[in-house]
Amino acid sequence: MNSYRASIGNIEREVHHRFIETDSSNELISTGFHMGLPELQTRKADAIQSEYSISYVLQGEGEFTDNHGNAFSFSPGCIVQRYPGMPYGIHRPESFTHVEFFLILPRSLFESFTKTGIIQNQYSVFDSGIDSVFIKRLSTFVHQFRTSTKNDTRFILMETIALIIDCFKRDRSLQHDTEDKRLVEQACLLLSDGFEDKLKLETVADKLRLSYESFRKKFRQHKNISPAQYRIQKRLEQAMTLLIEDTMPIKEIAFNLGYSNVANFAKIFQKATSTPPATFRSEHRKRIERNA
Repeated sequence: MNSYRASIGNIEREVHHRFIETDSSNELISTGFHMGLPELQTRKADAIQSEYSISYVLQGEGEFTDNHGNAFSFSPGCIVQRYPGMPYGIHRPESFTHVEFFLILPRSLFESFTKTGIIQNQYSVFDSGIDSVFIKRLSTFVHQFRTSTKNDTRFILMETIALIIDCFKRDRSLQHDTEDKRLVEQACLLLSDGFEDKLKLETVADKLRLSYESFRKKFRQHKNISPAQYRIQKRLEQAMTLLIEDTMPIKEIAFNLGYSNVANFAKIFQKATSTPPATFRSEHRKRIERNA
């Protein structure tokens, strides 16, 4: 708890913006830390925003109401999502000030990240727990975002993806040690391997001795993502790793990951990250060389 308080004590209010080039246009991403009195952050129940935002609550409590009228309490350690075009409401008691990390993405990136399973939109609020190491990572992300140059925008986009994935991995409701969880984790191992082969989800269900529908239901309950989306996500993560750490030609990477051809791989990769594979590799290598 002392390390948590120390982490909070070092945070100051800051808001930063960065344009990211996508297929259609330049899109604005914003991040930083909000601090202030709760009445300044209270929203009416029919508030609507055009962007997607995800926040990590560091201090303060309140209640979030989603577009269906469902109310969710939040407190330090909770992650709160607001979806583009979806009405929501926030209320904080007047006796609390608030501190939160925030990340705002344009609708186009939200839709892309949702399709590939990077963003999981089943829950508006979930508990990720208080973690001083994670808070330090958020501060580091904001610092990198603030000090980055135009040449670093691709790197910032990749760091954004990694941070969002980490947020959802911290959902404490998924960390109960149950038989279902053991089966799901076993499924994750199967779905994260053998990308060169076309893996049928029915085969995974058979290995777990589950019906296909039961397997899909259990997996989504524990991971907030479908098995198919999870495999796509892991394949893309493996592609990113190979592009950064290996000298293997992009065509060979595509083949080893089970894509029908390099053009199909490049199309899927760019749709998910807004960056062609060759550009992704080049930008990361340049950054590594600058920091060497």
